[in-house]
Formats: sequence, C-alpha cells, structure tokens
Amino acid sequence: MSITSRIGIMQGRLSPKIGGKIQAFPMKNWKSEFSKAKEIGFYSIEWIFENPIEENPLYTTNGRQEIVNLIQESGVQVEFVCADYFMQNPIVNEKQNLKFSEILILKLLNFCKEIGAKCIEIPFVDQSSLLNRDYSFLINFFNSFENELKSLDLLLNLETDLNTNPFKNLISELNLKIGANYDIGNSASLGYNFFEEIEAYGKRINNVHIKDRVLGGSTIEFGKGNAKISNVLQCLSDINYENGITLQGYRGDKDIEIAIKQFHFTKQIISDLNGA
Repeated sequence: MSITSRIGIMQGRLSPKIGGKIQAFPMKNWKSEFSKAKEIGFYSIEWIFENPIEENPLYTTNGRQEIVNLIQESGVQVEFVCADYFMQNPIVNEKQNLKFSEILILKLLNFCKEIGAKCIEIPFVDQSSLLNRDYSFLINFFNSFENELKSLDLLLNLETDLNTNPFKNLISELNLKIGANYDIGNSASLGYNFFEEIEAYGKRINNVHIKDRVLGGSTIEFGKGNAKISNVLQCLSDINYENGITLQGYRGDKDIEIAIKQFHFTKQIISDLNGA
C-alpha cells in the first residue's frame, strides 16, 4: 500500500488574497508563485481559470509560452487546471449555454496540452451545485468529449456536491477519461462518509483537494475540523493512490507561512503511510 508523495498547491495560495476571496487567480503574482512553490518543495501548482478569461495567461499564446518557460525554469509542474469559470457560469441545459461551454472546454483541452497539463477540472459546487437539479444532460454532454480526450491523451475531472451513490451512478455513465476530483474538506462539511466515497469510486479519482472544514461550515486550519485528513489519505493509500494531491487549505494573513505549515503537515502523513 502506498500513496503519491507529489504534493501540489492551488494557485493563489502563495500570494496575498484578492478582494478578500479565499480563491482567485493571482494576476499580479502568478509568475513569482513558481519560485515560491519550488523553494517550499511543492511538485505542482493547480492553475485557476476564471473570469475574465481573456486576461488569463492560459488563454493567450504568449501567456502559455510564459507558463511553459516558468515550468521549465522552476521544475514546478502544472498538471491540473481548475476551471472555476464554470462555477461562476454554470453549465446548464440550454442550447446557447451548452454550445459555448463545449467550445470553451475544447479550447481548454488544447491549452492544457500545450502547457503539459493533463486534466481539466469542472466544479459543480456552490453556485453550480447539482443538488436539487436535473443533471442527466451532463452524461451526453461530457461523453461527447471522448474523442478529443483520447486524441490529446488528457483527462477531465468533475467535482460535485453529490453524495456517494448519486455521484457513483453519474460517473459510471461517463467514459473512463472522465474522473473525479475529490475534495476532502467539502465532503466533511456536507457530512458525507469518506470511506464509502472512496470505496464507491476511488479508482476514478484523479485529483484530491486537501482542506479541512467543520460540519456545515467553512474552511479552517488543517487538523481542527471534521475532515479527518490522515484517515482519508490512509484510505487512498489502501487503494495505492498515485494521482494528484493539491493543497487548497485555509487562508490567513501570512500566506507563505501557512502554506509551508500545510505542506509539512501533509508530507508527514504521507511519509508515515509510505514508511519513509
């Protein structure tokens, strides 16, 4: 039994907050985050793609070249692109919306290939929640990307707020290039059972977001909420999880110090699990 030791961090966690938000693309500081991530020991940065999309470096030819250059210089990878745009602008079952969403996802797949990323993540939480909503149309919508995912050798992850069985049923209808982004803290906040979730669809998890949250509440310091991070990582180790791990933790006034603390907290658990 083992678990990956490659630890990433969500973009923006190594920069000051923007407008008080816990997560936002760090327009002024995204370049410097690569050297900061390298110094701490992070393997990767998970890229944030949100409005305004035209100003995001991932969306422009020159910007993508800058990203590639920084990856090569620092050795810090960009494996996952978190498309928060779709949380701000949910994918809905309307012809115009679906068409635009399809075009944008196809663009993002090609952008990911260009910078060496391997997966796009589509969030269905908060404003884009699937709870109390008809989401059956998403099966045909996401399966329509099968040829592009195969030809580009890329993955597409869904992060949802569905409980174990509904999400298991949804993902079982999707082709194998489409998997899950599993958020430890969000699951704990919703009162879901992590053991049941990992048992049900653990082999379809391509990335794990590590955060701690209280039941029904907000993100707090690692180890002080209901997330049982070490237990979840133990369960993932039991299935020999070797895919992504991204820290998406609590924010405070001293971002770098918090990130370092979170990194070592997670690294120690993983080292113990791997017997290192």
